[in-house]
Amino acid sequence: SARVTMVQFHQSVGYEDFIVGWRATESGFALHDGRFKSFCAQAASAPDKPHVFVIDEINRGNLSRIFGETLLLIEADKRGPGNAVTLAANGERFFVAQNLFVIGMMNTADRSLAVVDYALRRRFAFFEMRPRFESTRFTDALAANDVPDRLARKICGRLPALNRAITADTATLGAGFA
Repeated sequence: SARVTMVQFHQSVGYEDFIVGWRATESGFALHDGRFKSFCAQAASAPDKPHVFVIDEINRGNLSRIFGETLLLIEADKRGPGNAVTLAANGERFFVAQNLFVIGMMNTADRSLAVVDYALRRRFAFFEMRPRFESTRFTDALAANDVPDRLARKICGRLPALNRAITADTATLGAGFA
């Protein structure tokens, strides 16, 4: 849906990609809105419809560099035009709409989790999602995607066994690697 978008953070993502930055044009350089700023404007233009911005690998980016002065705007009580901040790059007033939901995903096995800024941590609720290869929803999804029964039984038998072994290996792996 156009009301859901996704980005993936990595070391090269910056404020200019996410909020606003200079881009080369045929005649020089011009300021262009980044993905998050553009999506915030889209959400603000349809306040009765929820919009979801998914950030994959949120812990891999330099969060202070990416969000800049807009980090506080993702807090629930800092939404809307009344809480707008002036952007450093262009002096424009910017806010995050009430109907915009930000989902940050991270892999806890990734050691970069330790560097996740506490300023960002307090702005999110954390939910652990464990593998569920033994669930009926997973087996139903395999069937719906035409996975042969024999292969589905192997997947549903071997992957949980592998994850139990990974989880039991607390010296080098553990539950975060399942």
